Amino acid sequence: MKIHHIAISVKDLNKSVKFYKDIFGFEEINRFTKEGWAGEAVILKLNDMQIELFQFNDSIDKTDDLMKLNVIGLKHIGIEVDSVDKKYGELKDLGVDIDEPKKGTTCEKFCFLRDPNGIPIELYQPKK
Repeated sequence: MKIHHIAISVKDLNKSVKFYKDIFGFEEINRFTKEGWAGEAVILKLNDMQIELFQFNDSIDKTDDLMKLNVIGLKHIGIEVDSVDKKYGELKDLGVDIDEPKKGTTCEKFCFLRDPNGIPIELYQPKK
């Protein structure tokens, strides 16, 4: 078994698609809507990982203090990279607001950024 995809409701579908494509290299593999929906969805793929993005006309904003790990819910999306320092530099050069890399406990290094909807994304460099 493996996780097939992560689904995220977003504020601006096209802005979110552009972010995941430009920043991480995802490709759009499907764009669709369903009868009865007041919205649209896009499936993005990067290697074995898929993200399904939804935008609805009646979206509801929800905020969560992501530093409180005891609050039930999704905390972040972890994306493995070969070098956190290298990806950090690339993203900084693009003007992305990204936290400084830190030494990890379960990984060599990690750092966080947020997608256009505030969804936290962890860059994760495995231990060698």
